[in-house]
Amino acid sequence: MPYFLTLAELYQFYTETYIHKEIRRTVCRNISKTSMDFQMDPHNTSSPEKGEKHPRSSSVPNLKQSNLWRDQPAVRDSGVLQTLSSEECKYQESMFEVITSEMSYLRSLRVITDHFMESSDLNDTLINMDKKTLFSNILRIQEVSERFLKDLEERVDESVIISDICDILHYHAQHHFPAYIDYVRNQIYQEKTYSNLMQTNTQFATIITRLQESPICQRLPFMSFMLLPFQRITRNKMLIENILKRTAVGTDKEQTASKALDSVSKIIEECNTQVGKMKQMEELIQINGMLEFDKLKAVPIVSQTRYLEKRGELQEVNRGGTFLTLRPKFSPVYLFLFNDLLIIASKKSSERYVVLDHAHRSLVQVQPFGEDTAVPNMEHSLCLTLLENHQGRQMERVLKAPTQSDLHRWLAAFPNPDNPSNDQEEVIYEDWDCPQVQCVEQYVANQADELNLEPTEIVNVVRKTNEGWCEGIRLSDGQKGWFREANVLEITNEHVRRRNLRERYRVIQAAGVVAKTLSMP
Repeated sequence: MPYFLTLAELYQFYTETYIHKEIRRTVCRNISKTSMDFQMDPHNTSSPEKGEKHPRSSSVPNLKQSNLWRDQPAVRDSGVLQTLSSEECKYQESMFEVITSEMSYLRSLRVITDHFMESSDLNDTLINMDKKTLFSNILRIQEVSERFLKDLEERVDESVIISDICDILHYHAQHHFPAYIDYVRNQIYQEKTYSNLMQTNTQFATIITRLQESPICQRLPFMSFMLLPFQRITRNKMLIENILKRTAVGTDKEQTASKALDSVSKIIEECNTQVGKMKQMEELIQINGMLEFDKLKAVPIVSQTRYLEKRGELQEVNRGGTFLTLRPKFSPVYLFLFNDLLIIASKKSSERYVVLDHAHRSLVQVQPFGEDTAVPNMEHSLCLTLLENHQGRQMERVLKAPTQSDLHRWLAAFPNPDNPSNDQEEVIYEDWDCPQVQCVEQYVANQADELNLEPTEIVNVVRKTNEGWCEGIRLSDGQKGWFREANVLEITNEHVRRRNLRERYRVIQAAGVVAKTLSMP
């Protein structure tokens, strides 16, 4: 029987269902019981579909059955639903969701390997190097998933009531999940190879398009499948957090769940680090090729310790005339702000820039240009001072940002250490009273000072602009950055907002206990 069945079996759509459920759980107004809670009501004992079987039949189970633990025939027939409390049932469901989601994920991995990777037509269009880069270590990732699922299924077979699965998660995170780091490290080259092949290899593009049109793919593009591994390891963290929330405080199971969370979090952290390093180096190489120093002594841009923080175009006030007698004239300049260096350039062409000046980051100060000035067209302006430029001289420039939001972000990129009230001036909301939002649509950062957001992630907003931008702190890891307000939904229910904070505190506390234990001699 083929394992490519229906749309619901693809992992992307499991993820989509999970996301909608989580958003509803955390954003819904005036609810005291979540949709998940209603689904997990142990007293809801509607009959299973006729002919329904236990999912533990093979390494690729039939997912036409219910994904809920309480709906499994073995569970219903045992009578345990009448003996367990509502919270105990929810605990079982949170563990069972790891298993069913891994089943769905594995099916989608096999779409990659069996439908795309093993396609003889596609292989005929690829040289070995391109194929290796395009598919990376996906076979190893599939092997990891199969082994992980096998251990999970064996645990389910031991008893109708699942004893624990976090010990399995912890073991695999330590011994097998590092394969995800290698996959993610290659991601930037994978995307670049795919883009290049689609543009230059007509035969490859034609066959990929035809393969994507197969019912197996359910209208999903090739690259959406290739992004699954990193999505999966991130989803595992969220699933463990959900288990931890349902685990009794002070128990051995809580400690095991905390260890699992810590080990999976380290994998994700390393994945993010590797992706960041590869992207940073690629970005530096690209910028280095774009800059012309002309009459200036060239600065080596590519460095292991350097990374780009922000870049963008502003309008510089021309020095001719005076502010009081002439309407100011502007000319465009482009700023490249690195962690240790500021480069000011003029645009020569679409991809070429001539460097006008540069200075060490520590020798740059920025302050708003007087908004109360009578000079027209000077709103959203700032004064940029290089205490020592490439010639060893002090230099000042008055620059105008495109919008108020851009002005705020450039000012925030150059905090003035001599101004003790600087931080307070930048924050609109007090820490205890800041709005809380949940991402409902993915936001991909375009600048280094922006925040990547995935659906369901929760952010405390510290600043809003009237141009649709928010600055916030992501609740899961404390990272700060800007994002579009259109991509989030405010959590207006104070009960839900407080619950989100309590749940996050519980997870952080448990993780802290693990860290303390590991640091002990």
